[in-house]
Amino acid sequence: MMRFKVSMINDLGNRYEETFIAKRKKESLRNLHSYKSDSSLLQSIFI
Repeated sequence: MMRFKVSMINDLGNRYEETFIAKRKKESLRNLHSYKSDSSLLQSIFI
């Protein structure tokens, strides 16, 4: 399992960060989209 720190911005312009745990980066991004569908991805880094 790997951890990915993801920076996101929502429709109101608020920025926030989340840490997702997944086997692959693509899986992490898929989880992000289902978890926060109103947000756009700014950056995703491996931590």
